[in-house]
Amino acid sequence: MKRSGGLFLAIAAGFWISVFSAFAWAQSVNVVTSVIPAAYIFEELGGARVNVTALVPPGASPHMFEPVPSDIRKLARARYFVNIGGGLDAWSERLLAAAPKGIEVVTLIDTPNLNLLEAAEHHHDHHGEEKAAMKDEHHGHGEEKVAMKDEHHGHGEEKVAQESGEEHGAFDPHFWLDPIRVRDAVVPAVTQRLIAADPAGKDYYEKRRQDFHRRLTALDQRVRSELAKAKVRKYIAFHDAWVYFAERYGLEEVAVVQEFAGEEPTPKEVAKLVRDARAEGLGAMLVEPQLSPRVAQTISKEFGGRTVVVDPLGDPGDAARDSYEKLLQFNARSFGKALQSSVN
Repeated sequence: MKRSGGLFLAIAAGFWISVFSAFAWAQSVNVVTSVIPAAYIFEELGGARVNVTALVPPGASPHMFEPVPSDIRKLARARYFVNIGGGLDAWSERLLAAAPKGIEVVTLIDTPNLNLLEAAEHHHDHHGEEKAAMKDEHHGHGEEKVAMKDEHHGHGEEKVAQESGEEHGAFDPHFWLDPIRVRDAVVPAVTQRLIAADPAGKDYYEKRRQDFHRRLTALDQRVRSELAKAKVRKYIAFHDAWVYFAERYGLEEVAVVQEFAGEEPTPKEVAKLVRDARAEGLGAMLVEPQLSPRVAQTISKEFGGRTVVVDPLGDPGDAARDSYEKLLQFNARSFGKALQSSVN
């Protein structure tokens, strides 16, 4: 009898745990983001009242990601779909064209007061050659890619208020790599989104906003302290992701290998990159885990330098990059190493 009673209690406990879990999920604000940095920000502000899922996995490039049917299913219970905009995650339009109706879309590049920067002009030329498109390796599961549609209507999306009707393709979309822009523009806008979805949690969200605001101010100071150790302020990067970071911290981009993700530099462009790096006495090239290091390693050897890993996106599975603050600190240390490698 005791054993039967114990079994009954275990079954009953399991039942109520399942019911409670389902209830908790239903009461949470469900958010799906295109990329991990957006998920980090929503997690910081939403805490236990928010469930967040990022579609582009660690190690994959958002520029070359292709959504599949399983990604559509992730949107089924979401209140918000959060993308970056500005061309970084253009595939999200195809995804939303097939997504459940009623989901609200938050395009972060449209956040008021972001003070967007124009995409940088680079030091290597284009000669009209077709660039070999790199294929993203994330979805190798035999799933059929989401069919592209020309137009997307009827999802009831409500974007963060646009500053103007300007086309954002001319602006660099990597604004999250500036913690002050995140603190002053993105954090208040996201907080208001969460309050709108969950008014009962207003005090909770406001408290988390204030705490995150303080931590971002301290983060900015830590990044400045890390970069203050550098001998020079110039760098060469494999991918053009660091315009906002460079502007905030007084750095100068000498050149990039990939102006657009997936392109391959021509021999003439490689030769110019090597000359520029040598002329500036640079001892390192910044590379990213989302992109193949082969070309970067070849070029860095040509000018006698090394490669240093930076990461614009983060990785929840890596303790060094599993939150927004850690990601920015990781990049500050990496930039510091690269800048200190200068031979000037």
